[in-house]
Amino acid sequence: MFCPQCGSTHQVMVGNICKICFLKDFKLISIPQDIGITLCAHCHSQSKEGKWKDLGLSEEEIIYQALEEAIGVDDIVSDINIELEILQMRGSIAECFISTRGNVMGEDIEQEFHSNVRLNKSVCPDCSKYNSGYYEAVIQLRADKRPLSKAEIKTADKIIKETLNRMWVKSRMAYLAQRVEMKEGIDYYIGSQKAARKVISALRDVFGGVMKESPRLISQDKSTGKGLYRTWISLRLPEFQKKDFIKYDGHTGQVKSMNSKKIIAKDLETGQSIRALWKDYEQIKSSAKFSDIQISTITSKSPTEIQILHPETFQPVDLHIQDHMVDLEIGKEVSVIQIDGRIYILPDE
Repeated sequence: MFCPQCGSTHQVMVGNICKICFLKDFKLISIPQDIGITLCAHCHSQSKEGKWKDLGLSEEEIIYQALEEAIGVDDIVSDINIELEILQMRGSIAECFISTRGNVMGEDIEQEFHSNVRLNKSVCPDCSKYNSGYYEAVIQLRADKRPLSKAEIKTADKIIKETLNRMWVKSRMAYLAQRVEMKEGIDYYIGSQKAARKVISALRDVFGGVMKESPRLISQDKSTGKGLYRTWISLRLPEFQKKDFIKYDGHTGQVKSMNSKKIIAKDLETGQSIRALWKDYEQIKSSAKFSDIQISTITSKSPTEIQILHPETFQPVDLHIQDHMVDLEIGKEVSVIQIDGRIYILPDE
Protein backbone atom coordinates (compact mmCIF):
# COMPACT_ATOMS: atom_id res chain seq x y z
CA MET A 1 0.00 0.00 0.00
CA PHE A 2 1.14 3.52 -0.74
CA CYS A 3 1.07 6.23 2.04
CA PRO A 4 -0.20 9.46 0.46
CA GLN A 5 1.56 11.57 3.13
CA CYS A 6 5.14 10.21 3.09
CA GLY A 7 5.11 7.97 0.04
CA SER A 8 6.19 4.91 2.00
CA THR A 9 5.21 1.55 0.58
CA HIS A 10 6.60 -0.78 3.23
CA GLN A 11 5.04 0.56 6.49
CA VAL A 12 2.04 -0.89 8.29
CA MET A 13 -1.01 1.03 7.23
CA VAL A 14 -3.54 2.53 9.66
CA GLY A 15 -6.55 3.37 7.62
CA ASN A 16 -5.36 5.28 4.55
CA ILE A 17 -1.94 6.33 5.94
CA CYS A 18 1.07 4.53 7.33
CA LYS A 19 1.66 3.93 11.02
CA ILE A 20 4.51 6.50 11.23
CA CYS A 21 2.37 9.29 9.78
CA PHE A 22 -0.59 8.21 11.94
CA LEU A 23 1.47 8.37 15.15
CA LYS A 24 3.04 11.68 14.13
CA ASP A 25 -0.34 13.42 14.30
CA PHE A 26 -1.90 11.19 16.97
CA LYS A 27 -2.76 12.79 20.33
CA LEU A 28 -2.65 10.64 23.46
CA ILE A 29 -5.33 12.78 25.05
CA SER A 30 -7.83 15.42 24.11
CA ILE A 31 -8.18 18.50 26.32
CA PRO A 32 -9.73 21.91 25.65
CA GLN A 33 -7.40 24.88 25.43
CA ASP A 34 -9.67 26.77 27.84
CA ILE A 35 -11.74 25.31 30.66
CA GLY A 36 -14.21 27.37 32.64
CA ILE A 37 -15.55 26.51 36.10
CA THR A 38 -17.91 28.48 38.33
CA LEU A 39 -17.04 28.68 42.03
CA CYS A 40 -18.61 30.36 45.04
CA ALA A 41 -16.25 33.11 46.16
CA HIS A 42 -17.07 32.37 49.81
CA CYS A 43 -17.28 28.60 50.30
CA HIS A 44 -15.68 27.18 47.10
CA SER A 45 -18.83 25.28 46.19
CA GLN A 46 -18.89 24.50 42.48
CA SER A 47 -21.77 24.92 40.06
CA LYS A 48 -22.24 21.82 37.91
CA GLU A 49 -25.18 21.21 35.59
CA GLY A 50 -27.16 23.93 37.32
CA LYS A 51 -26.54 22.56 40.82
CA TRP A 52 -24.16 23.82 43.47
CA LYS A 53 -22.01 21.18 45.16
CA ASP A 54 -19.62 21.67 48.04
CA LEU A 55 -16.95 18.97 47.74
CA GLY A 56 -14.74 20.46 50.44
CA LEU A 57 -11.89 21.08 48.01
CA SER A 58 -9.34 23.89 47.85
CA GLU A 59 -9.04 26.04 44.69
CA GLU A 60 -5.94 24.08 43.67
CA GLU A 61 -7.75 20.77 44.07
CA ILE A 62 -10.71 22.11 42.09
CA ILE A 63 -8.40 23.13 39.21
CA TYR A 64 -6.81 19.68 39.10
CA GLN A 65 -10.24 18.06 39.22
CA ALA A 66 -11.42 20.25 36.31
CA LEU A 67 -8.40 19.17 34.25
CA GLU A 68 -8.97 15.49 35.03
CA GLU A 69 -12.64 15.71 34.07
CA ALA A 70 -11.84 17.52 30.79
CA ILE A 71 -9.21 15.01 29.62
CA GLY A 72 -10.25 12.36 27.14
CA VAL A 73 -8.06 9.34 26.36
CA ASP A 74 -8.28 7.51 23.02
CA ASP A 75 -9.35 3.87 23.24
CA ILE A 76 -6.21 2.62 21.47
CA VAL A 77 -3.91 4.11 24.14
CA SER A 78 -2.64 1.72 26.83
CA ASP A 79 -0.49 2.21 29.94
CA ILE A 80 -1.39 5.90 30.01
CA ASN A 81 0.34 8.11 32.57
CA ILE A 82 -0.75 11.71 33.06
CA GLU A 83 0.91 14.33 35.26
CA LEU A 84 -0.69 17.71 35.93
CA GLU A 85 0.98 20.92 37.04
CA ILE A 86 -0.26 24.44 37.67
CA LEU A 87 2.44 26.67 36.19
CA GLN A 88 1.09 29.98 37.46
CA MET A 89 -2.05 31.88 38.42
CA ARG A 90 -2.77 34.91 36.29
CA GLY A 91 -5.64 36.63 38.03
CA SER A 92 -8.50 34.14 37.83
CA ILE A 93 -6.77 32.02 35.19
CA ALA A 94 -4.63 28.99 36.05
CA GLU A 95 -2.06 28.19 33.36
CA CYS A 96 -1.60 24.43 33.45
CA PHE A 97 0.87 21.93 32.00
CA ILE A 98 -0.06 18.33 31.21
CA SER A 99 2.64 15.70 30.65
CA THR A 100 1.54 12.34 29.16
CA ARG A 101 3.13 9.00 28.41
CA GLY A 102 1.41 6.04 26.81
CA ASN A 103 1.69 3.10 24.44
CA VAL A 104 0.00 3.14 21.04
CA MET A 105 0.21 0.16 18.72
CA GLY A 106 3.36 -1.06 20.47
CA GLU A 107 5.05 2.34 20.39
CA ASP A 108 5.87 4.38 23.56
CA ILE A 109 4.89 8.01 23.11
CA GLU A 110 5.45 11.10 25.28
CA GLN A 111 3.48 14.30 24.67
CA GLU A 112 2.96 17.65 26.40
CA PHE A 113 -0.14 19.84 26.47
CA HIS A 114 -1.17 23.20 27.86
CA SER A 115 -4.59 24.32 29.08
CA ASN A 116 -6.00 27.31 30.93
CA VAL A 117 -8.56 26.88 33.71
CA ARG A 118 -10.63 30.00 34.33
CA LEU A 119 -12.20 30.40 37.79
CA ASN A 120 -15.47 32.26 37.40
CA LYS A 121 -16.33 33.56 40.88
CA SER A 122 -19.97 33.83 41.88
CA VAL A 123 -22.01 33.42 45.07
CA CYS A 124 -23.91 30.20 45.73
CA PRO A 125 -27.52 30.37 47.00
CA ASP A 126 -26.56 29.24 50.52
CA CYS A 127 -23.86 31.90 50.92
CA SER A 128 -26.19 34.49 49.42
CA LYS A 129 -28.76 33.62 52.08
CA TYR A 130 -26.11 33.66 54.81
CA ASN A 131 -24.82 37.09 53.77
CA SER A 132 -28.34 38.51 53.67
CA GLY A 133 -29.24 37.21 57.14
CA TYR A 134 -31.80 34.75 55.77
CA TYR A 135 -33.33 32.30 58.24
CA GLU A 136 -35.94 29.55 58.11
CA ALA A 137 -36.56 28.97 61.81
CA VAL A 138 -36.62 30.83 65.12
CA ILE A 139 -35.93 29.01 68.37
CA GLN A 140 -37.59 30.80 71.28
CA LEU A 141 -35.94 29.73 74.53
CA ARG A 142 -38.05 30.53 77.58
CA ALA A 143 -38.49 29.39 81.18
CA ASP A 144 -41.84 28.77 82.86
CA LYS A 145 -42.79 31.38 85.49
CA ARG A 146 -39.20 32.56 85.87
CA PRO A 147 -36.39 34.21 83.90
CA LEU A 148 -33.67 32.11 82.34
CA SER A 149 -30.65 31.81 84.60
CA LYS A 150 -27.23 33.06 83.48
CA ALA A 151 -25.96 29.48 83.62
CA GLU A 152 -28.81 28.28 81.37
CA ILE A 153 -28.12 31.03 78.84
CA LYS A 154 -24.40 30.29 78.81
CA THR A 155 -25.03 26.56 78.36
CA ALA A 156 -27.62 27.13 75.62
CA ASP A 157 -25.27 29.44 73.70
CA LYS A 158 -22.52 26.84 73.88
CA ILE A 159 -24.80 23.99 72.75
CA ILE A 160 -26.08 26.00 69.78
CA LYS A 161 -22.60 27.08 68.71
CA GLU A 162 -21.16 23.54 68.91
CA THR A 163 -24.15 21.94 67.15
CA LEU A 164 -24.08 24.42 64.25
CA ASN A 165 -20.30 24.15 63.92
CA ARG A 166 -20.58 20.37 63.53
CA MET A 167 -23.31 20.71 60.92
CA TRP A 168 -21.57 23.52 59.02
CA VAL A 169 -19.10 21.04 57.52
CA LYS A 170 -21.91 19.47 55.47
CA SER A 171 -24.57 22.18 55.43
CA ARG A 172 -23.90 25.87 54.76
CA MET A 173 -27.38 26.64 56.05
CA ALA A 174 -26.39 25.58 59.57
CA TYR A 175 -25.69 29.03 60.96
CA LEU A 176 -26.97 31.49 63.53
CA ALA A 177 -28.32 34.49 61.62
CA GLN A 178 -29.25 36.48 64.70
CA ARG A 179 -29.50 36.22 68.48
CA VAL A 180 -31.97 38.48 70.28
CA GLU A 181 -32.01 38.65 74.07
CA MET A 182 -35.10 40.03 75.80
CA LYS A 183 -36.68 39.89 79.24
CA GLU A 184 -38.85 36.92 78.25
CA GLY A 185 -35.87 34.88 77.05
CA ILE A 186 -33.74 34.54 73.93
CA ASP A 187 -34.62 34.11 70.27
CA TYR A 188 -32.14 32.28 68.02
CA TYR A 189 -32.62 32.78 64.25
CA ILE A 190 -31.33 29.65 62.47
CA GLY A 191 -30.48 29.35 58.75
CA SER A 192 -32.37 26.13 58.01
CA GLN A 193 -35.22 24.22 59.61
CA LYS A 194 -33.11 21.06 59.57
CA ALA A 195 -30.36 22.79 61.57
CA ALA A 196 -32.94 24.25 63.97
CA ARG A 197 -34.35 20.81 64.74
CA LYS A 198 -30.85 19.47 65.44
CA VAL A 199 -30.28 22.40 67.80
CA ILE A 200 -33.62 21.83 69.57
CA SER A 201 -32.77 18.14 70.01
CA ALA A 202 -29.39 19.02 71.54
CA LEU A 203 -30.97 21.61 73.88
CA ARG A 204 -33.65 19.19 75.07
CA ASP A 205 -31.07 16.48 75.75
CA VAL A 206 -29.57 18.85 78.33
CA PHE A 207 -32.52 20.93 79.58
CA GLY A 208 -35.60 18.86 78.77
CA GLY A 209 -38.57 21.20 78.47
CA VAL A 210 -41.82 21.45 76.54
CA MET A 211 -41.57 22.10 72.80
CA LYS A 212 -44.14 23.57 70.41
CA GLU A 213 -43.85 24.35 66.69
CA SER A 214 -45.66 27.06 64.79
CA PRO A 215 -45.05 27.23 61.00
CA ARG A 216 -46.00 30.49 59.29
CA LEU A 217 -46.45 31.16 55.59
CA ILE A 218 -44.13 34.00 54.55
CA SER A 219 -44.24 33.91 50.73
CA GLN A 220 -44.75 31.72 47.70
CA ASP A 221 -42.19 30.15 45.39
CA LYS A 222 -42.89 31.74 41.99
CA SER A 223 -41.45 28.81 40.06
CA THR A 224 -43.31 26.01 41.84
CA GLY A 225 -46.27 27.82 43.35
CA LYS A 226 -45.55 26.19 46.71
CA GLY A 227 -45.76 28.13 49.95
CA LEU A 228 -42.55 29.11 51.73
CA TYR A 229 -42.71 28.77 55.50
CA ARG A 230 -40.74 29.88 58.52
CA THR A 231 -41.04 27.85 61.69
CA TRP A 232 -41.11 29.26 65.21
CA ILE A 233 -40.05 26.60 67.70
CA SER A 234 -40.75 27.35 71.35
CA LEU A 235 -38.76 25.51 74.01
CA ARG A 236 -40.12 26.21 77.48
CA LEU A 237 -37.83 25.12 80.28
CA PRO A 238 -39.58 23.98 83.47
CA GLU A 239 -40.24 26.19 86.47
CA PHE A 240 -37.88 23.97 88.46
CA GLN A 241 -34.23 23.14 87.77
CA LYS A 242 -31.97 20.25 88.66
CA LYS A 243 -31.73 19.76 92.46
CA ASP A 244 -35.02 21.63 93.01
CA PHE A 245 -38.01 19.88 94.60
CA ILE A 246 -41.27 18.81 92.95
CA LYS A 247 -44.54 17.06 93.69
CA TYR A 248 -45.93 14.56 91.19
CA ASP A 249 -48.51 11.78 91.38
CA GLY A 250 -48.60 11.87 95.17
CA HIS A 251 -44.81 11.84 95.56
CA THR A 252 -42.43 14.54 96.76
CA GLY A 253 -38.93 14.36 95.35
CA GLN A 254 -35.72 16.16 94.43
CA VAL A 255 -34.99 16.52 90.70
CA LYS A 256 -31.89 14.52 89.74
CA SER A 257 -31.89 14.78 85.95
CA MET A 258 -33.88 15.88 82.92
CA ASN A 259 -33.63 14.94 79.27
CA SER A 260 -35.73 15.20 76.12
CA LYS A 261 -38.18 12.51 77.30
CA LYS A 262 -38.60 12.72 81.05
CA ILE A 263 -37.82 14.20 84.47
CA ILE A 264 -36.26 11.91 87.08
CA ALA A 265 -36.53 12.79 90.75
CA LYS A 266 -35.70 10.97 93.99
CA ASP A 267 -38.58 10.38 96.41
CA LEU A 268 -37.76 12.10 99.73
CA GLU A 269 -39.54 9.40 101.72
CA THR A 270 -38.64 6.14 99.99
CA GLY A 271 -35.51 7.06 98.06
CA GLN A 272 -37.06 5.49 94.94
CA SER A 273 -36.96 7.12 91.52
CA ILE A 274 -39.90 9.20 90.34
CA ARG A 275 -40.30 9.45 86.55
CA ALA A 276 -42.53 11.99 84.84
CA LEU A 277 -42.96 12.51 81.10
CA TRP A 278 -42.97 16.02 79.63
CA LYS A 279 -46.49 15.50 78.31
CA ASP A 280 -47.55 15.44 81.98
CA TYR A 281 -45.64 18.62 82.85
CA GLU A 282 -48.80 20.51 83.87
CA GLN A 283 -49.36 17.91 86.60
CA ILE A 284 -45.97 18.58 88.20
CA LYS A 285 -45.86 21.13 91.01
CA SER A 286 -42.70 23.01 91.88
CA SER A 287 -42.45 22.71 95.68
CA ALA A 288 -39.12 24.24 96.73
CA LYS A 289 -35.83 25.48 95.35
CA PHE A 290 -32.39 24.10 95.97
CA SER A 291 -31.59 27.43 97.62
CA ASP A 292 -34.32 26.73 100.21
CA ILE A 293 -32.27 23.92 101.79
CA GLN A 294 -31.41 24.66 105.43
CA ILE A 295 -29.11 23.15 108.06
CA SER A 296 -30.29 21.41 111.21
CA THR A 297 -28.75 19.30 113.97
CA ILE A 298 -29.61 15.80 115.19
CA THR A 299 -30.49 15.89 118.87
CA SER A 300 -31.61 12.32 119.56
CA LYS A 301 -32.10 8.99 117.83
CA SER A 302 -33.92 5.70 118.38
CA PRO A 303 -34.29 2.59 116.21
CA THR A 304 -37.47 4.02 114.64
CA GLU A 305 -37.23 7.80 115.05
CA ILE A 306 -34.72 10.60 114.74
CA GLN A 307 -35.03 14.04 116.30
CA ILE A 308 -33.72 17.31 114.84
CA LEU A 309 -34.06 20.95 115.71
CA HIS A 310 -36.40 22.98 113.53
CA PRO A 311 -34.06 25.18 111.41
CA GLU A 312 -36.10 28.33 112.15
CA THR A 313 -37.84 27.85 115.54
CA PHE A 314 -35.18 25.49 116.99
CA GLN A 315 -37.99 23.38 118.47
CA PRO A 316 -37.46 19.59 118.45
CA VAL A 317 -38.99 17.73 115.50
CA ASP A 318 -39.41 13.95 115.49
CA LEU A 319 -39.10 12.14 112.15
CA HIS A 320 -39.53 8.53 111.12
CA ILE A 321 -36.08 7.08 110.47
CA GLN A 322 -35.28 6.14 106.86
CA ASP A 323 -32.52 4.04 105.36
CA HIS A 324 -30.23 6.99 104.63
CA MET A 325 -30.52 8.13 108.26
CA VAL A 326 -29.40 4.89 109.91
CA ASP A 327 -25.73 5.89 110.20
CA LEU A 328 -26.37 9.48 111.29
CA GLU A 329 -25.04 10.33 114.74
CA ILE A 330 -26.34 12.66 117.46
CA GLY A 331 -24.83 16.15 117.10
CA LYS A 332 -24.31 15.84 113.34
CA GLU A 333 -25.45 18.69 111.12
CA VAL A 334 -27.74 17.65 108.27
CA SER A 335 -29.34 19.33 105.26
CA VAL A 336 -33.12 19.66 105.48
CA ILE A 337 -35.92 21.00 103.29
CA GLN A 338 -39.36 22.23 104.35
CA ILE A 339 -42.21 21.47 101.97
CA ASP A 340 -45.82 22.28 102.87
CA GLY A 341 -44.96 22.42 106.55
CA ARG A 342 -43.15 19.09 106.55
CA ILE A 343 -39.40 18.68 107.08
CA TYR A 344 -37.29 16.13 105.21
CA ILE A 345 -33.69 15.16 105.98
CA LEU A 346 -31.72 14.99 102.75
CA PRO A 347 -29.13 12.27 102.17
CA ASP A 348 -25.47 13.26 101.80
CA GLU A 349 -24.26 13.37 98.22
